[in-house]
Amino acid sequence: MLKFLKNKKNAIVSKGIEKFITTYLERKRLGKLTEFKLNSKKRTINITFMLRKETLPLEIIINNYNFIKEGDKGYFTFESITTSKDWSSSALEKIIGKEEKRVPIPTKYLKVVEMFI
Repeated sequence: MLKFLKNKKNAIVSKGIEKFITTYLERKRLGKLTEFKLNSKKRTINITFMLRKETLPLEIIINNYNFIKEGDKGYFTFESITTSKDWSSSALEKIIGKEEKRVPIPTKYLKVVEMFI
């Protein structure tokens, strides 16, 4: 029974994240999410995008992800992010930072994230 509930939790979290990414990409007209896989046991996320005006998909692999809360702020943390394109790996390192390896979670999503992670 516990495994069933954990699988349901993973499915709900995956669908929520997938919906958020899809909506964001559509709103910004950046492209389309083609694949999203979350493995809570291995703590990995695999994402594939087809970005506008690109002929090949962009694959992103996030390893050893986690969620931390500091006071009233929450952060998505990870050990590493690799991509299928060198330029995007470099861009992510500059945007997120090599040392910090954490992304703030908007306050409006914090309660939902806390419920499922």
